[in-house]
Amino acid sequence: MNHCEVTTKYGSLRGERRKGVSTFRGIPYAKPPVGELRFAPPQPPQPWNGVREAVERAPIAPQPASDLDIPMGPVTLPQSEDCLTLTVNTPDVEASLPVAVWFHGGANVCGGGDLKWYDGGLLARRGNLVTVNVNFRLGALGFMMYPGLNEENLSILDQIAALRWVQENIGDFGGDPNRVTVFGQSAGANAIIHMMSLPETEGLFHRVILQSPSIGRANHTHADACLIGAEVLGLLGIDTAKSAGETAALARAKTPEEILEASARAVERIGRAYGGMLFKPVMDRWNTPETTIEAAVTEAARRSLSIMIGTTRNEFQGFNPCRDAAGKYQNRRNQILRFDGPAMAFATRAAGAGCDVWKFRFDWQAKDTPFEACHCIELPFVFGNLDAWGEKALMLEGADMGEMERMRDFIQPFWCRFIQNGDQDAAEWPRYSEQKPVHKIFDNKDNGLMEIIL
Repeated sequence: MNHCEVTTKYGSLRGERRKGVSTFRGIPYAKPPVGELRFAPPQPPQPWNGVREAVERAPIAPQPASDLDIPMGPVTLPQSEDCLTLTVNTPDVEASLPVAVWFHGGANVCGGGDLKWYDGGLLARRGNLVTVNVNFRLGALGFMMYPGLNEENLSILDQIAALRWVQENIGDFGGDPNRVTVFGQSAGANAIIHMMSLPETEGLFHRVILQSPSIGRANHTHADACLIGAEVLGLLGIDTAKSAGETAALARAKTPEEILEASARAVERIGRAYGGMLFKPVMDRWNTPETTIEAAVTEAARRSLSIMIGTTRNEFQGFNPCRDAAGKYQNRRNQILRFDGPAMAFATRAAGAGCDVWKFRFDWQAKDTPFEACHCIELPFVFGNLDAWGEKALMLEGADMGEMERMRDFIQPFWCRFIQNGDQDAAEWPRYSEQKPVHKIFDNKDNGLMEIIL
């Protein structure tokens, strides 16, 4: 192993260098959110003396099993509340390269930035760019609200804190803080849309890639979030009639396992009333798909952000792998309501407001899978870590490795070009507009262009 060192604002780090990329893992971008800092906004990290070892993958946030464990395979990294860390991959610590910051999906309750699936080393080497993978709080620890306990979107604040860390420190890793692309999938893409809408994030990123954002889920109102919080607290055995200070102290005394168990029971009891998602961003000012789109597009246009946005052809097959006509019809209807319709509205509104927009659809599917071109299917190819998925990823069942390598080698240059330049070759992928709603189709066959109107 070849070691490499950098010195940041908070201290020195020792990473490892392999195949032309230096990797630094487990870098704290905030203090551990434990003890008195549980249910509190992220605080700047504590500086350290000496050289901190940064070669091991850090724990991810406490979480339950995912609905997508069957198509994707299980998440296996250790879990801990001490999870506010990130990983940096860089080809050259002396350069000034564009930066891509990844926010993972998982319905706001599952996943992790430093999973092997999302390792940024290959993307960094292929695109000559710096990648940053972020871990952040999930579930009740990241989103639960109740008066006196918490009334902030803590998970979103974690992600903003990571972006501020990037602005302060990425130059020490060879990254250019003035060329930052944020990219995310599913709930991670939704978080980006939320952050786009906040004026305080101006200057933290300059380009945006949204992969399968479930904009149709919208946000919670503060009132609904507090009702959910009361339910979880009650299932933890906490009497919310107590003073705010007592309620908060009792909640901080519970173990992560107790909070996860109470959250699961809350989903069983009241989940149906909230579309199965109890934990997500809260914003009264934009709590519908339409107002969410309007808020994000208004800020994106003001900042002149370039945007890539797209979905997969069969998003809902990952959650409900139907083979009969009735089931597939319902999946298609749900896809239009949650994914395709809002994504099309977002792209149309952003293009009309003056943003440069590129729209895509990922159509490729493995030969023997029942999940078709499902939610998350593009991820192995965007990051290129095909070996990390293994036999348990049934969405790849029956796929030939050579075929997958061709898909990887075709799709990655489009992501890299956008991160590098904020555009695409017009001959290969024209801009999207309402008058010409052109989509780049990634199918590993023609990989052509198609105008799509819902």
